[in-house]
Amino acid sequence: MIHMFQAIFRGFGYAFQGIFRTVKEERNFRIHLVAVLSVTWFAFLYEVTAGQALVLVILFALVLSLELLNTAVEHTVDLITKEPSLLAKKAKDAAAGAVLVSALGSVIVAVLMFCDPVHWAMVGEKMTSPIRIVCLIVFIVFALFFVKGRTSHKKD
Repeated sequence: MIHMFQAIFRGFGYAFQGIFRTVKEERNFRIHLVAVLSVTWFAFLYEVTAGQALVLVILFALVLSLELLNTAVEHTVDLITKEPSLLAKKAKDAAAGAVLVSALGSVIVAVLMFCDPVHWAMVGEKMTSPIRIVCLIVFIVFALFFVKGRTSHKKD
């Protein structure tokens, strides 16, 4: 029984290592994380319903999961193919396309969700608070540095 729990925790450890390594090394994943944080912050200002929040969480998980899979496909293809290959390019392009489809779908859902003019006025009123403006500026600066980060495509 103890060995089963150790194996489960070890598996979670590997998963978290994969996520943290992807955050550290993949600029596109960091861009998606900044988008998730931005939409989350805006959703709080907008006072989304529980149903809308659920939709956002599902979309966040979908886009981030597909970006992790895209990274896995890219690394696997790079490991297997030492020379340029049309099949390798097709695999990488298809994986990147999956991320793009999910991200575009998420943007469309967010635009439809947040396009109510009444709520825009409410958000505008909330953004006049000096502390919120400072928080927004700090977040933008943080996001720019976070996204820039360090990108590395070392082959092990």
